[in-house]
Amino acid sequence: MRQARHPLPPRKGFTLLELLVTMAVLSLFVLVLFSLTDNSFKLWRSTHSSIAMFDDARAAFDTLTRRLSQATVNTYLDYYASDWTRRPSLAANAAAAAAFVPAKYGRASDLHFVSGNANSILGDTTHPGHGIFFFAPLGFTDSNAIYADLPNLLNACGYYVEWGSDKDFRPGFLSALPEKHRFRLVENIQASQKFVDYPTFTNTNASDDRDWITVGLKTDGKAHVLVDNIIALIIRPEVPEQDAASLGLTGRDDITNSYLYDSRSTAGQNRSNARDAAQFAQLPPLLRVVMVAVDEKSAARLTPGTNPPAALTLDPSWFTDPSETNFQKDLDDLSTQLTAAGVQFRIFNQVIALRGAKFSAQREN
Repeated sequence: MRQARHPLPPRKGFTLLELLVTMAVLSLFVLVLFSLTDNSFKLWRSTHSSIAMFDDARAAFDTLTRRLSQATVNTYLDYYASDWTRRPSLAANAAAAAAFVPAKYGRASDLHFVSGNANSILGDTTHPGHGIFFFAPLGFTDSNAIYADLPNLLNACGYYVEWGSDKDFRPGFLSALPEKHRFRLVENIQASQKFVDYPTFTNTNASDDRDWITVGLKTDGKAHVLVDNIIALIIRPEVPEQDAASLGLTGRDDITNSYLYDSRSTAGQNRSNARDAAQFAQLPPLLRVVMVAVDEKSAARLTPGTNPPAALTLDPSWFTDPSETNFQKDLDDLSTQLTAAGVQFRIFNQVIALRGAKFSAQREN
C-alpha cells in the first residue's frame, strides 16, 4: 500500500514591509556613521591645521625670546658734569672736551634699548601693540665671508607686528598670485657692516635718539616675516620685587612709563625720578613677552579685503597701563573678543631674563 505524502510546510519569507523597514534602519545607520566620520574628519583637519599654524607661531616665539635674551647695552661707569651731561668727544668738540669738569659718577652706555607702543616708536599707524628694539651680538654680516670668523659682531634688531600685504615678502616667481593681507610678526636685523651713519655710537649725549630705528633699520635692515597671523606683541619690562622696593617703585611692573622703557631717554639722563633713573643706561632684568596668534582659517574668513578686521584689532585703550590688574584684564578682554568672533587663537606668555642686564637698583647721585 502506497504511503501518503505529507504536504511540505509553507515557506516563510520577508514581507515587503519588513524589507522596507530594514532598509530604512540600515540607511539611517549608514547616515549616522557617515555623519560621525565626516565630523571626525573635519575636526581632525581643523585641529591639524591649527596645530601646524601654532607650531609656526611657537617656533617664532622661541626665536624672539632667544634673541631678546641676548640683548645688551654694554653698561659702564663714567664721569658726568653737574647737569648730567657727558664729556664730548675730542673729534666732536675739542674745546668743550678740554673744559669739561667732572662732578658725578654714574652709569653710561653707547647702545640703546627701547620697547613700547610700536606706532609711537616707528612713527606710523600700521603696527598694533608693542615693538622692541635693541642691540645683540648675533654676528649677522649679510653673508659677508670676510666676517665669517666673527660670530659675536653687534647687530641692531627690531621686532614688531605689522598689518599689510605679503607682496613685499614673496619671491619674484610668486608675484602673480593674489595679495594676502594679514597681521604678521616682523624681524628686522641690521648687518654689522651697515653701521655707517646709524647708530651714532660716539654721541653719548644724544638722548631720545631713535634714528638708528627709523632710519638705520628702515634703510639698511633686513626685514622678514617670522610668522603670519600674529595680531599682538606685548612687552612688559619687569624688575624683581626686592629691587622695586629699593628703587621706590610700587611693584615689579612699575619700571615703565605706560609700557615705555627707554635706556637713553632725556628724563633718564637727568635722573628726574626713580623710574626714569632706573631705566637709564641699563636693560630691564626681566621681560614679560606676550604674543597672540590666530589660525589662518579664521584670519582668511575675517579678512575679505585690505582693511584689518575689527575682530582681530586691538582696542586702543588696551595695554596702556602695565599694572598687573589692568594687564590681565586687557588679555581677558582680547580673549573674549576673539572667542565671540569664533576665532581659534593661542596666547604665548613667558617671562625671560636678559643675561646682559646686570641690573643695579642702586640710586645714583
